[in-house]
Amino acid sequence: MSKSKIIKVLSMTIVVIALIWTLYPLMWIVFSSFKTPIDQFTIPPKWIPENFTLRNYKIFFSNTEFVRAFFNSIIVTAFSTILALILGIPAAYGLARFKWKHASLLSFIILLARMTPPIVMVLPFFLISRILNISGTYIPIILASSFFSVPFAVWMMQGFFSEIPESIEEAAMIDGCTRFESLRKIVLPLVLPGISATSILCALVSWNEFLFALILTGQETRTLPVLVNMFVSEKNVDWGVMSAAALITVIPMIIFGLLVQNNLVKGLTAGSGK
Repeated sequence: MSKSKIIKVLSMTIVVIALIWTLYPLMWIVFSSFKTPIDQFTIPPKWIPENFTLRNYKIFFSNTEFVRAFFNSIIVTAFSTILALILGIPAAYGLARFKWKHASLLSFIILLARMTPPIVMVLPFFLISRILNISGTYIPIILASSFFSVPFAVWMMQGFFSEIPESIEEAAMIDGCTRFESLRKIVLPLVLPGISATSILCALVSWNEFLFALILTGQETRTLPVLVNMFVSEKNVDWGVMSAAALITVIPMIIFGLLVQNNLVKGLTAGSGK
Protein backbone atom coordinates (compact mmCIF):
# COMPACT_ATOMS: atom_id res chain seq x y z
CA MET A 1 0.00 0.00 0.00
CA SER A 2 1.39 3.39 -1.00
CA LYS A 3 2.16 6.10 1.54
CA SER A 4 -0.67 8.33 0.29
CA LYS A 5 -3.22 5.53 0.71
CA ILE A 6 -1.99 4.82 4.25
CA ILE A 7 -2.39 8.48 5.14
CA LYS A 8 -5.87 8.50 3.60
CA VAL A 9 -6.93 5.40 5.56
CA LEU A 10 -5.54 6.82 8.80
CA SER A 11 -7.33 10.12 8.19
CA MET A 12 -10.64 8.38 7.54
CA THR A 13 -10.18 6.24 10.65
CA ILE A 14 -9.60 9.32 12.80
CA VAL A 15 -12.67 11.02 11.27
CA VAL A 16 -14.83 7.95 11.98
CA ILE A 17 -13.58 7.78 15.60
CA ALA A 18 -14.31 11.51 16.02
CA LEU A 19 -17.82 11.03 14.61
CA ILE A 20 -18.55 8.11 16.95
CA TRP A 21 -17.14 10.06 19.90
CA THR A 22 -19.29 13.08 19.02
CA LEU A 23 -22.52 11.36 18.05
CA TYR A 24 -22.54 8.64 20.73
CA PRO A 25 -24.55 10.65 23.32
CA LEU A 26 -27.02 11.83 20.68
CA MET A 27 -27.56 8.31 19.33
CA TRP A 28 -28.08 7.04 22.89
CA ILE A 29 -30.78 9.69 23.39
CA VAL A 30 -32.44 8.79 20.07
CA PHE A 31 -32.66 5.08 20.92
CA SER A 32 -33.67 5.73 24.54
CA SER A 33 -36.56 7.91 23.38
CA PHE A 34 -38.08 4.85 21.67
CA LYS A 35 -37.51 2.41 24.55
CA THR A 36 -40.12 1.13 27.00
CA PRO A 37 -39.49 1.81 30.72
CA ILE A 38 -38.39 -1.81 31.20
CA ASP A 39 -35.84 -1.62 28.38
CA GLN A 40 -34.31 1.50 29.97
CA PHE A 41 -32.91 -0.52 32.87
CA THR A 42 -31.99 -3.88 31.32
CA ILE A 43 -28.55 -5.27 32.18
CA PRO A 44 -26.54 -5.52 30.01
CA PRO A 45 -27.92 -2.36 28.37
CA LYS A 46 -29.67 -2.72 25.04
CA TRP A 47 -28.44 -0.20 22.49
CA ILE A 48 -31.30 -0.74 20.08
CA PRO A 49 -34.75 -1.33 21.65
CA GLU A 50 -36.43 -4.61 20.78
CA ASN A 51 -39.86 -3.01 20.80
CA PHE A 52 -39.99 0.53 19.47
CA THR A 53 -42.61 2.63 21.22
CA LEU A 54 -43.91 6.18 20.80
CA ARG A 55 -45.13 6.26 24.41
CA ASN A 56 -42.45 8.75 25.48
CA TYR A 57 -43.33 11.21 22.71
CA LYS A 58 -47.06 10.92 23.48
CA ILE A 59 -46.39 11.78 27.14
CA PHE A 60 -44.15 14.70 26.21
CA PHE A 61 -46.53 16.23 23.65
CA SER A 62 -49.45 15.78 26.05
CA ASN A 63 -47.63 18.27 28.30
CA THR A 64 -49.46 21.53 27.69
CA GLU A 65 -46.36 23.58 28.49
CA PHE A 66 -44.44 22.36 25.45
CA VAL A 67 -45.79 24.96 23.00
CA ARG A 68 -45.29 27.79 25.51
CA ALA A 69 -41.73 26.67 26.30
CA PHE A 70 -40.97 26.39 22.60
CA PHE A 71 -42.06 29.98 21.88
CA ASN A 72 -40.29 31.18 25.04
CA SER A 73 -37.04 29.70 23.71
CA ILE A 74 -37.56 31.46 20.38
CA ILE A 75 -38.26 34.81 22.11
CA VAL A 76 -35.24 34.56 24.43
CA THR A 77 -32.92 33.41 21.64
CA ALA A 78 -34.04 36.10 19.18
CA PHE A 79 -33.89 39.06 21.57
CA SER A 80 -30.63 38.04 23.27
CA THR A 81 -28.95 37.54 19.88
CA ILE A 82 -30.17 40.91 18.59
CA LEU A 83 -29.03 42.62 21.80
CA ALA A 84 -25.61 40.94 21.58
CA LEU A 85 -25.18 42.17 18.00
CA ILE A 86 -26.39 45.71 18.79
CA LEU A 87 -23.81 46.01 21.58
CA GLY A 88 -21.07 43.81 20.15
CA ILE A 89 -20.74 45.19 16.60
CA PRO A 90 -20.14 48.88 17.53
CA ALA A 91 -17.77 47.84 20.32
CA ALA A 92 -15.81 45.59 17.96
CA TYR A 93 -15.66 48.35 15.34
CA GLY A 94 -14.37 50.86 17.89
CA LEU A 95 -11.67 48.50 19.15
CA ALA A 96 -10.59 47.56 15.63
CA ARG A 97 -10.60 51.02 14.02
CA PHE A 98 -9.59 53.56 16.62
CA LYS A 99 -6.17 53.66 18.25
CA TRP A 100 -7.08 53.21 21.88
CA LYS A 101 -4.25 53.46 24.37
CA HIS A 102 -5.17 50.20 26.10
CA ALA A 103 -7.21 48.50 23.36
CA SER A 104 -5.70 45.07 24.05
CA LEU A 105 -6.41 45.39 27.77
CA LEU A 106 -10.00 46.47 27.08
CA SER A 107 -10.50 43.48 24.77
CA PHE A 108 -9.18 41.16 27.47
CA ILE A 109 -11.44 42.72 30.12
CA ILE A 110 -14.45 42.21 27.83
CA LEU A 111 -13.43 38.59 27.36
CA LEU A 112 -13.28 38.10 31.14
CA ALA A 113 -17.08 38.00 31.20
CA ARG A 114 -16.97 35.02 28.83
CA MET A 115 -14.20 33.32 30.81
CA THR A 116 -16.02 33.62 34.13
CA PRO A 117 -17.80 30.40 35.15
CA PRO A 118 -21.56 30.94 34.68
CA ILE A 119 -22.35 29.65 38.19
CA VAL A 120 -20.46 32.66 39.61
CA MET A 121 -22.78 35.10 37.82
CA VAL A 122 -26.06 33.43 38.74
CA LEU A 123 -26.38 35.07 42.16
CA PRO A 124 -25.82 38.68 40.95
CA PHE A 125 -28.39 38.26 38.17
CA PHE A 126 -30.85 36.65 40.57
CA LEU A 127 -30.51 39.40 43.19
CA ILE A 128 -30.69 42.21 40.63
CA SER A 129 -33.83 40.74 39.06
CA ARG A 130 -35.41 40.43 42.52
CA ILE A 131 -34.51 44.02 43.47
CA LEU A 132 -35.88 45.37 40.17
CA ASN A 133 -38.96 43.18 40.53
CA ILE A 134 -38.46 41.60 37.09
CA SER A 135 -37.86 38.07 38.34
CA GLY A 136 -39.74 35.48 36.30
CA THR A 137 -40.06 37.74 33.24
CA TYR A 138 -38.21 37.52 29.94
CA ILE A 139 -35.91 40.44 30.78
CA PRO A 140 -33.42 38.77 33.18
CA ILE A 141 -32.87 35.66 31.05
CA ILE A 142 -32.48 37.78 27.88
CA LEU A 143 -29.95 40.02 29.64
CA ALA A 144 -28.11 37.02 31.08
CA SER A 145 -27.90 35.25 27.72
CA SER A 146 -26.69 38.39 25.96
CA PHE A 147 -24.20 39.00 28.81
CA PHE A 148 -22.26 35.93 27.69
CA SER A 149 -22.85 36.51 23.97
CA VAL A 150 -21.60 40.12 23.81
CA PRO A 151 -17.91 39.29 24.55
CA PHE A 152 -18.08 36.51 22.01
CA ALA A 153 -19.57 38.89 19.41
CA VAL A 154 -16.97 41.57 20.17
CA TRP A 155 -14.04 39.21 19.73
CA MET A 156 -15.37 37.62 16.55
CA MET A 157 -16.39 40.88 14.87
CA GLN A 158 -13.18 42.65 15.90
CA GLY A 159 -11.25 40.20 13.73
CA PHE A 160 -13.53 40.77 10.75
CA PHE A 161 -13.34 44.59 11.06
CA SER A 162 -9.54 44.44 11.34
CA GLU A 163 -9.33 42.66 7.99
CA ILE A 164 -11.16 45.47 6.15
CA PRO A 165 -8.55 48.01 4.88
CA GLU A 166 -9.02 51.45 6.40
CA SER A 167 -8.31 52.96 2.98
CA ILE A 168 -11.77 51.82 1.82
CA GLU A 169 -13.45 53.90 4.52
CA GLU A 170 -11.11 56.83 3.92
CA ALA A 171 -12.01 56.79 0.22
CA ALA A 172 -15.72 56.77 1.12
CA MET A 173 -15.25 59.72 3.48
CA ILE A 174 -13.31 61.65 0.82
CA ASP A 175 -16.33 61.13 -1.46
CA GLY A 176 -18.55 62.80 1.15
CA CYS A 177 -19.66 59.99 3.46
CA THR A 178 -19.58 60.47 7.19
CA ARG A 179 -17.94 57.87 9.44
CA PHE A 180 -21.34 56.36 10.21
CA GLU A 181 -22.36 56.29 6.53
CA SER A 182 -19.10 54.61 5.51
CA LEU A 183 -19.69 52.04 8.24
CA ARG A 184 -23.30 51.41 7.19
CA LYS A 185 -22.82 51.49 3.41
CA ILE A 186 -19.30 50.11 2.95
CA VAL A 187 -17.99 48.18 5.95
CA LEU A 188 -21.07 46.34 7.23
CA PRO A 189 -21.88 44.74 3.82
CA LEU A 190 -18.27 43.52 3.63
CA VAL A 191 -18.43 41.87 7.08
CA LEU A 192 -21.90 40.43 6.54
CA PRO A 193 -20.61 36.79 6.52
CA GLY A 194 -18.98 37.50 9.90
CA ILE A 195 -22.21 38.96 11.28
CA SER A 196 -24.08 35.86 10.06
CA ALA A 197 -21.61 33.48 11.70
CA THR A 198 -21.60 35.49 14.94
CA SER A 199 -25.41 35.66 15.13
CA ILE A 200 -25.69 31.90 14.47
CA LEU A 201 -23.25 31.00 17.26
CA CYS A 202 -24.86 33.49 19.68
CA ALA A 203 -28.27 31.96 18.90
CA LEU A 204 -26.95 28.46 19.60
CA VAL A 205 -25.56 29.60 22.97
CA SER A 206 -28.87 31.24 23.95
CA TRP A 207 -31.04 28.34 22.80
CA ASN A 208 -29.06 25.80 24.84
CA GLU A 209 -28.76 27.98 27.97
CA PHE A 210 -29.98 26.00 30.98
CA LEU A 211 -28.48 27.23 34.26
CA PHE A 212 -29.66 30.86 34.03
CA ALA A 213 -32.99 29.81 32.53
CA LEU A 214 -33.57 27.46 35.46
CA ILE A 215 -32.90 30.19 38.04
CA LEU A 216 -34.26 33.31 36.34
CA THR A 217 -37.39 32.15 34.49
CA GLY A 218 -40.82 31.55 35.97
CA GLN A 219 -43.61 29.19 35.08
CA GLU A 220 -44.78 31.44 32.23
CA THR A 221 -41.31 32.09 30.79
CA ARG A 222 -39.47 28.79 31.19
CA THR A 223 -37.62 27.61 28.09
CA LEU A 224 -37.27 24.16 26.49
CA PRO A 225 -34.07 23.10 28.35
CA VAL A 226 -35.85 23.84 31.65
CA LEU A 227 -38.91 21.89 30.51
CA VAL A 228 -36.70 18.85 29.86
CA ASN A 229 -35.52 19.03 33.47
CA MET A 230 -39.13 18.78 34.70
CA PHE A 231 -39.05 15.02 34.11
CA VAL A 232 -36.47 14.62 36.87
CA SER A 233 -38.00 14.33 40.33
CA GLU A 234 -36.76 13.31 43.77
CA LYS A 235 -38.28 9.84 43.47
CA ASN A 236 -38.03 9.07 39.79
CA VAL A 237 -36.31 10.00 36.55
CA ASP A 238 -38.36 9.22 33.45
CA TRP A 239 -35.42 8.61 31.11
CA GLY A 240 -37.57 7.76 28.11
CA VAL A 241 -39.68 10.93 28.24
CA MET A 242 -36.62 12.97 29.12
CA SER A 243 -34.79 11.58 26.08
CA ALA A 244 -37.76 12.36 23.85
CA ALA A 245 -37.90 15.91 25.25
CA ALA A 246 -34.15 16.38 24.75
CA LEU A 247 -34.42 15.19 21.15
CA ILE A 248 -37.33 17.52 20.41
CA THR A 249 -35.31 20.38 21.94
CA VAL A 250 -32.29 19.63 19.76
CA ILE A 251 -34.15 19.19 16.44
CA PRO A 252 -34.87 22.94 15.81
CA MET A 253 -31.18 23.78 16.22
CA ILE A 254 -30.15 20.90 13.91
CA ILE A 255 -32.57 22.17 11.23
CA PHE A 256 -31.38 25.73 11.82
CA GLY A 257 -27.75 24.63 11.53
CA LEU A 258 -28.40 22.77 8.27
CA LEU A 259 -30.18 25.79 6.78
CA VAL A 260 -27.41 28.24 7.64
CA GLN A 261 -24.37 25.99 7.38
CA ASN A 262 -23.16 27.72 4.20
CA ASN A 263 -23.25 31.14 5.88
CA LEU A 264 -21.62 29.71 9.00
CA VAL A 265 -18.71 28.14 7.12
CA LYS A 266 -18.34 31.22 4.90
CA GLY A 267 -18.27 33.48 7.94
CA LEU A 268 -15.83 31.38 9.93
CA THR A 269 -13.42 31.06 7.01
CA ALA A 270 -13.75 34.64 5.72
CA GLY A 271 -10.37 36.26 5.48
CA SER A 272 -8.48 33.02 6.06
CA GLY A 273 -7.09 33.18 2.53
CA LYS A 274 -5.58 36.60 3.00
